[in-house]
Amino acid sequence: MRTVKSNQKNGAASKAITPAQTQKASETSTAKQQPKVSLEDRIQKVEELRSLTGKRQRTVDTYHQLRTFQFGSDENCTLVLTDSQGQKFATNNSALISMLTDYFATLLNDKVSELDDEIIGFKL
Repeated sequence: MRTVKSNQKNGAASKAITPAQTQKASETSTAKQQPKVSLEDRIQKVEELRSLTGKRQRTVDTYHQLRTFQFGSDENCTLVLTDSQGQKFATNNSALISMLTDYFATLLNDKVSELDDEIIGFKL
């Protein structure tokens, strides 16, 4: 009487595939599927990443400049907004100025977080 081993089917030994072999085969097929990136395309991507990091740095600098802005509650501080036609809005209201600086700080902080996510997710 013939005994069939656990790794045999129909009396023939089957070759077990290890996880390392599966991963290597997957990496090989992925490498074959990825198109070659030209030097110009890679340089363009690097420039895009440099632009993103520059934008992030400028936003961080603006945020820190805004957070270090000090003003007293004695109406000596004035906020002036000027539009493209030269019209101006000015206020000495320290409560309004404080609310606006806090709002601007929140917007800048959110923008830095968005840029961080975009930089982390950037593909070369």
